[in-house]
Amino acid sequence: MNHKILSKVQEQQEEKIDLIKSIKDLEMELEFMYSVSTAKPDEIKYISSAEKQIDELYEKLDKISDENN
Repeated sequence: MNHKILSKVQEQQEEKIDLIKSIKDLEMELEFMYSVSTAKPDEIKYISSAEKQIDELYEKLDKISDENN
């Protein structure tokens, strides 16, 4: 029984680490896009998409964090 609980906790920790890495990567890309953006339609679409992905990743991270508390 304890092994199953420990395994689930470890799995959640690994997922949190992956989410944080993904968020940081997307935020870095977004910062770059903000700094060089010339407001072309494709760039605006990409920026909007990246912002949405970041929001979704933060929601997942919050959900996992709430489950642990």
